[in-house]
Amino acid sequence: MSSFRLPHLLIGVLLPTLLLAEKSLLCSEKCVCTYNDGSQTIKVTCTKNVQALLLDNSSWIDPNTKLLYEYTEVTLTNQNFIKLNFTFPKNNLTYLNLANNDIYSITDSVFQNLQNMRVLILSNNDLELLSVDAFKGLYLEGRFDPLRSLIELRLDHNKLHTLNKDIFEHIDDLEILDLSYNPLKVIDLPTTMAIDTLASLKELYLRYTQITTLPTYILNAPKHLFLLDLSGNPISVVPSTLSDSHNLTTLYLNDTAFVNLTEKNGFPQIPTIKTLYLSNLAYLERIDIGALSGLTGLEELHISDNIKLNYISEYSVASKNEKNRARIWPQIRKLYLQNNKLSYLKSDFIIRWDSLTELDIRDNPWTCECENQWMVEDLMPNYMKIDPSTVSEVKCGAPVEMASYTLFELYEKKYEMRCLDIYGAKPDKDAVLLIGVLTGVLLAIPIILFIIFAFQRRWFGVFTSCSNSPAAYSRRFYSATKDDDF
Repeated sequence: MSSFRLPHLLIGVLLPTLLLAEKSLLCSEKCVCTYNDGSQTIKVTCTKNVQALLLDNSSWIDPNTKLLYEYTEVTLTNQNFIKLNFTFPKNNLTYLNLANNDIYSITDSVFQNLQNMRVLILSNNDLELLSVDAFKGLYLEGRFDPLRSLIELRLDHNKLHTLNKDIFEHIDDLEILDLSYNPLKVIDLPTTMAIDTLASLKELYLRYTQITTLPTYILNAPKHLFLLDLSGNPISVVPSTLSDSHNLTTLYLNDTAFVNLTEKNGFPQIPTIKTLYLSNLAYLERIDIGALSGLTGLEELHISDNIKLNYISEYSVASKNEKNRARIWPQIRKLYLQNNKLSYLKSDFIIRWDSLTELDIRDNPWTCECENQWMVEDLMPNYMKIDPSTVSEVKCGAPVEMASYTLFELYEKKYEMRCLDIYGAKPDKDAVLLIGVLTGVLLAIPIILFIIFAFQRRWFGVFTSCSNSPAAYSRRFYSATKDDDF
């Protein structure tokens, strides 16, 4: 009996959604509608042109029940809007994606009826003009016509050069703002003022905006900002205004223009930062003493894929106690140093290697000689505990006779690595030098013996002519008599 009831139960569950699909104009052949399990809520994805349907109330309201279709997410692409100059009908959707629609401008109050919308994506358009009331909502007592639910706005990959200072006045509860890949070049005063209105902002993305620094006080107002991404910009000096942040914990400075990070152009005092990214820096060569010393709360450090980085000072993250001048290290728990050009690293770089929970130092040309002996004796046992799957991938890069070994193999063999001499001679060149000297000696001995023997036998006139003895002097005037002279 149960075998016959199951299909009927399935029909009872699916029938309402099937009927709904027939009634919704957006859920036609031009769009794909996905129904959430156990409810009649719908995710709509339209990749064909449906501009005419968007303005038809039947696309949003059931003409029979007069109820709103329960769209939760609507994605519209390839619509070629150019100007977004209409107002979306009322709906309870929470997610609207308008990426890749060639939008150039947005006029007033386009989204005002979408009061439950939490996420708005306007990425990958040609957006250059934003009306000051583009994000204007509906009247709400105590608020200025807000889009009351919007907390995430993506404006990346557009053509924005500046923002109106009042552009966010209707969405001041915004928590995530992405302005990446816009040609800002300079964060001007109106843009700074616009960002300053976002008191609830938590994440700010300014990747590849061509800026060289941050303006003063831009981080003063967003007291809850915990993530800032400045990657891909020609920044060569750490912006001093970072010290104005209140709760910044994660900072991205990947693919920037640092060459040498020093105490002078390094980080100011930002004790709240726990995670720092300094990866894919094409020009970075050195990280010197005190360059990261202002990050006293650092717990996770990413310095990876820097093709020129060959030196990190053992005191780069250590700060000084002003009273007794002693050095203090942050309690780093996660360290990533893979794929650089590091050949040496002092053990004092991290105060407690045994406290690390994640570690990666692979793909560096580590020199396997006595200055790195601590890596074999002390680091490898800890590395084995942290990540036994990759510990065997930390390889020797020099000298040449050690290039086939890994540091873990040397640890297992209890290998004592040789040291450089007092003149700094490289072990990998010793063999070549010794062979050259030995070859020269072996060739020189028979040549010298031959010259001495030839001199004694007077085989070559040149030796005779060069002699100053009395006999040699006489022989210059007298020669042997020929037989036919008698």
